[in-house]
Amino acid sequence: MQIRLMKEISLLPKNLKLFMLAILMTNIGNGMHTIAVSKLLYDKTHSAMSFGGVILIEYVVSFFIQFVSGSLVDRNNPKRISIICDVVRGIQVLSIGILLGFTGTSVYYLFITLLIVNMVTPFYRSAIFSLIPALSKESSSLLSVNSMIYTLFQAGQLLGVALVAPIVFLLNPSIALIIDGTTFLLSAALVAFIKITKLEIKTDNTKNIKSLISDWKEVLNVMKTEKSFTGHVLVSSADYVCVSLVNLMLVPMVTIWYSNNSYLISVFDGGFAIGAMLSVLFTVALSKRIGSLNCSWVGLICQGILFILIMVNRFPLITFILMVGIGAFNAFSISIFQTSLQERCNGPIKGRVSALRQFIVSCFSVVLIPIISYFHDISLALGMTISGVIVIVFGVASFLLGRSYMFGENYLSKPIFSNNNITS
Repeated sequence: MQIRLMKEISLLPKNLKLFMLAILMTNIGNGMHTIAVSKLLYDKTHSAMSFGGVILIEYVVSFFIQFVSGSLVDRNNPKRISIICDVVRGIQVLSIGILLGFTGTSVYYLFITLLIVNMVTPFYRSAIFSLIPALSKESSSLLSVNSMIYTLFQAGQLLGVALVAPIVFLLNPSIALIIDGTTFLLSAALVAFIKITKLEIKTDNTKNIKSLISDWKEVLNVMKTEKSFTGHVLVSSADYVCVSLVNLMLVPMVTIWYSNNSYLISVFDGGFAIGAMLSVLFTVALSKRIGSLNCSWVGLICQGILFILIMVNRFPLITFILMVGIGAFNAFSISIFQTSLQERCNGPIKGRVSALRQFIVSCFSVVLIPIISYFHDISLALGMTISGVIVIVFGVASFLLGRSYMFGENYLSKPIFSNNNITS
């Protein structure tokens, strides 16, 4: 798999190679970040609640920041925004690593850094969503590029986790943060060398409350007039919800069914990541064979079925294989929906579409995660069955939306437009 991926990347234009290397570097940092921060907070506060509190605050902040991030990306150069995001994250994380490691600085500075990093992340996501189609114009297949990028995303996360473990437990968690911050800065440097000849940016680049409201009114009007887009962006959030449901089930599943063998948490989580990386081997070929409309529901329904199969199984090896399957179909489905969303967006609206999708994911997560957690406490088997059924329902909805009596081919492909754009 690695040989084929490297061969495909080697055939890409220089700009895409630099961009993908930047994605890899950023996600190595992301993979290191959570473990290093968790260890530092626990060492400083001796409380697991401290990290949980920060996650909650970060979640609330990013929930509202998404509205600003999408609009700002559409009114500015997304390349410049992605560089600024990585520089801000890099400097903040690098600085706090040095301060905590060598000066005994208060842990409250770490809380502030986490909030700043989380405020920046929605801007980065929207900028990357907008940049991928602009860079892929030099390549033959946007779907292939998205599939490779998601593979590098998972590879970076795995590599980051692998690197951080010995550093955290043998040296000092602050050293991991210093390396973490450095990866963000390296990513920014790589993106700076990318040359993009054409970008769609709003001609009116004013930045005030009035323009923000106007931007989102435009998106709401698009959703109102083009119902297929509304269905598209709603269903496209399902794969990210599925990732949350996987994370939610791992610890209780291992605790209750596998004698609390914490090693298996890493094994099963690694299986999901391996599956996601394997998806690059079949995503484009399967899409060409059965079409995007069929792909849009096949990936989701397969994920839901695999959830239920994990529930009826108690053998670690089989569970690992099933987790590989969920990861593969999850990455496959994400690539299909992301590509079709990017392709149907014309003009400087991609930043807001990305932010809208993340907002919908947040809304679904807020509603579903407490409910599924409640059922996990009653019966793990019941909770996992409901999780699988929820994902299958999304898949069935996608199937119905693509039928001729609903939206047919328009479901994933009818173009949407921004009213005001300039190519620069």
